[in-house]
Amino acid sequence: MRHAFDVRQSVSFRTLLGEDSVNKELASLPKLSTADVPPMTSVSIDTFADEVDQPVSISLAELFPEARFFGCKDVSLSSLAEDVRECSPGDVVIYRVGEGDPNELISDALARGAGGILTEQLLPCPIPQCIVGSVDHALARIASARHRHPDRQLLTVGVLGNSGKTSTCLLAATLTKALGIRTAYQCDLGSSDGVVNETPAQAVLHGAPLIDWIAESGDCLSRIAIIEIDETAARDGHYDAMQFDVLMVTGKRELSDDFGPCGLQCLLEQLTPSGIVIAPSEDAKTVRVLEQARCQAIFYGTTAESEFGAIMIDQSGGMATLMLTAGDTSAMMETPLCGISMASNIAAASALGSLLGHSPHEIAKHLSTLRSIPGRGQRLVDFGHATVVLETGGTVDRVKAALRTAKAVGAGGRVWCVLAIGEGDDAEMLASSGHCIERFAHHCVVTSRPEQSGSFLQRSHQLLDGVKKCAAVRLVADQQKAIEWAIESSRARDTVVVITNDRAQSAHQSRTEMAALEQLVAAARARKDAEDEPATEADAAADAGAPIKLKLFR
Repeated sequence: MRHAFDVRQSVSFRTLLGEDSVNKELASLPKLSTADVPPMTSVSIDTFADEVDQPVSISLAELFPEARFFGCKDVSLSSLAEDVRECSPGDVVIYRVGEGDPNELISDALARGAGGILTEQLLPCPIPQCIVGSVDHALARIASARHRHPDRQLLTVGVLGNSGKTSTCLLAATLTKALGIRTAYQCDLGSSDGVVNETPAQAVLHGAPLIDWIAESGDCLSRIAIIEIDETAARDGHYDAMQFDVLMVTGKRELSDDFGPCGLQCLLEQLTPSGIVIAPSEDAKTVRVLEQARCQAIFYGTTAESEFGAIMIDQSGGMATLMLTAGDTSAMMETPLCGISMASNIAAASALGSLLGHSPHEIAKHLSTLRSIPGRGQRLVDFGHATVVLETGGTVDRVKAALRTAKAVGAGGRVWCVLAIGEGDDAEMLASSGHCIERFAHHCVVTSRPEQSGSFLQRSHQLLDGVKKCAAVRLVADQQKAIEWAIESSRARDTVVVITNDRAQSAHQSRTEMAALEQLVAAARARKDAEDEPATEADAAADAGAPIKLKLFR
């Protein structure tokens, strides 16, 4: 550090000291080079004001021109009180319709000297009130104004779709970090503000907490934020307080259950004028929506016709060989993330890397460093035992993709499927799941999650409605015993696919469950080895002194 300062005669620093400036005369430093450069002789330290802790006053009339005010023409907000019991004089209190007794809130607010109430309905009290359509939406806009629109301070990438969001988030974050870009991300398996990685106990953020997280990521000098989008939250307007520079669409878009717009249509309104959508070329519904919106879009896929592609060359032995293409440039890539669905996610991440100005060769090199994703085709391999694949599932398409991949990548053995019945699965979906596992797996085991064992019998019969040969499906209510039985009954070349089918999990819960399943598999394998050891020793004693025979081909 000292030799870097030697080339300058004076150096200026900025600090929060109380004095206006501090000057320090330094003794001449010895030169570390032979160049004739004058040494540094002084340092000047200037002060600047601390703007972080200064309260920001927000005019609610300017922020919400559509709001109605009672008892005043405007409410000036400097501090918010989520709980009226923590209200200080002058604070604006929040009241959500249906939460708590409004009469108690009014009396507490009057007693504590509240400066106003932000609510969704008129309350009978003399305190100034700001009436908005949704308190949650208003809080998100307030957070954005307080932090001076943090989503405009870094590149904001939203990832949405029917499947593959978490894998695409992690692939894109792995790529951008390897390219030297400090990256913040959040998905179902964890989050990072660019400095600290976490597995939070709450679900993926949206609304005001998301704005706060983006601001924190910006304070950590992150240059890009990759956010997994919740479809329901997008349709409910919880992302309306921010803008996106890039939208990445994964999987195939399905028709919504009601007559409103889908999540993609809602987020297109939040796309910046120069924003770009990265979408799958094989999904005709998504392509049609983008054409109607007339927004800038690039398309990816797993075929040679795609603008940005990840073409499957081969997948065997737990490895997949892909060819990444970008225009007339291509690069080969080898990865343990197998399957056509995962190849599509890799293509989406590759398209983002190309937008950032990097070549397919560099992108392939960095994407291949991500070796495993918990619960997304996670392979547990041990010599002499069947390969166990942990899959979260959640939809029939994901179950089908997991079984197809296991059959394509396996070593020629049979495919076992241990399927746990999901909590939100209706009778139609259960019947479709039964038809799927019977078609793509050689051996099927149906089980339930620990908290749903009471309804297992009824729901398992709904699953069997889609099965032709019901006697071929084994029903085991205990999930742990079902997995242990499949591992003990399988052979070395077989593949056991364990599908947990739990959608409503936080990052901490998901990783904890996957870690518990890994320990369960390891214990089952150790127990099987202990049972097979006496027979192996007996065979070895019988073969002592016998001529050597090759037993690979019998």
